[in-house]
Amino acid sequence: METLYDDLDRAVHQIQQVVRDGTPESVSGDQARRFVERFAEAERAAASGVALFTPVVVETGSFAKEGHASAQDWLGAHSGSSAGAAKGRLAAAERAAVDPSLTEALHEGALSSAQLAVVTKAAAEAPESTGNLLELLDQGASHQELSDAAARHKAAARSRENERARRDRVHATRHFRWRQDDSGGIRGEFFCDEVEWARVAPRLEARATELWKAAGAGAELLEAYRLDAFLEMLAGSLDHSGSGHPGDPKGSSSSKGAPVHAIVVIDAAALRRGTSEGDELCEIEGIGPVSVEAATELLSEASVRYVIREGFDIKTVTKSTRDVAACLEAALIVRDRTCGRPGCGKRLGLQIDHREVDFGDDGPTELDNLVRLCPQCHALKTYGGWRLEGEPGAWKWIAPAHPKSAHYIARARKLAAAKGQAARAARQRNFPRRD
Repeated sequence: METLYDDLDRAVHQIQQVVRDGTPESVSGDQARRFVERFAEAERAAASGVALFTPVVVETGSFAKEGHASAQDWLGAHSGSSAGAAKGRLAAAERAAVDPSLTEALHEGALSSAQLAVVTKAAAEAPESTGNLLELLDQGASHQELSDAAARHKAAARSRENERARRDRVHATRHFRWRQDDSGGIRGEFFCDEVEWARVAPRLEARATELWKAAGAGAELLEAYRLDAFLEMLAGSLDHSGSGHPGDPKGSSSSKGAPVHAIVVIDAAALRRGTSEGDELCEIEGIGPVSVEAATELLSEASVRYVIREGFDIKTVTKSTRDVAACLEAALIVRDRTCGRPGCGKRLGLQIDHREVDFGDDGPTELDNLVRLCPQCHALKTYGGWRLEGEPGAWKWIAPAHPKSAHYIARARKLAAAKGQAARAARQRNFPRRD
């Protein structure tokens, strides 16, 4: 074992030497990217090593020999983290030590501390989930995809009584906090039950998307307009003058368009049974997994749309316009729960893209030619030349012969947005609206 320690000691000194001697300003962007990817790989291996050996330190009490009163203080001091964060890492390591499959994954140096925390927390509630989650990581799943899968397993494993207790705890600790940031501006956070948020989120997301598109859908991120929409809705709800629609104080088109719905995606078997099992779906679109009991609370609300999955073949439905038929949209929502790019995992603001043959090239609006992508991945495909090939559940993200930088893609996206705005302005001049 001393030989292994000596090998580790030399490896650490070599990494430190690279960091000391490295001159980031002298390398290209591609070279810097390779350095970062290798450093990240070393970081995962190091996190796996920490998780493997810390339970022995805890069990033997060896941390006290360095004058530390607790194991978390010792680990926090050496890892440069808070005692609270160190305590979480210790708990995850101890849970992993009694799971052979997790121990094997750690020996392969494959788990970051964040990934280990997600897997072990899921295993505490749903022991059978470990294999599935490790398989997802082997397939290159993002942290968001891993977290979503873990949440589904935990939701399926909870009894109705445990789920009610969980939601009661959430409700009891609900909060909305804000403060002025040291650098200026206001920073806030909130915490609430998923069902309560589902009553607000669809209208917020619809208005944010409307504002983002009106601004050209290019210069700023959608999340910036999400804040604008939130503040607008809040101002409208507090306005007692009666001059505007709630959440639409200026009388914008959001109050005149199609109704906005919360969408619940649920497997028919889970709905009939009253609980979900294994990989069965019960999710609120854009929010995540919930219990069947929580989802059915929304049944009586007109602003909620249910998509029930049970062998509904929708491949034959097509349209000759960019508009997607309601049943085709439902099929896409069920199939593409997150952004289609492997490893992305984003679930908010997803856009429908003609995947293989673009609409401008007479691409059909049918399920096999459509995919849901987040705005950033959509831009990579549209302006960066990336392609999505394969099939749902096994998509492959294919690079172009000469990949473009993020700066190039941002400029192309901004130019396209400007052209789109000019075209809309021209149409408005030629065909003015008559209210």
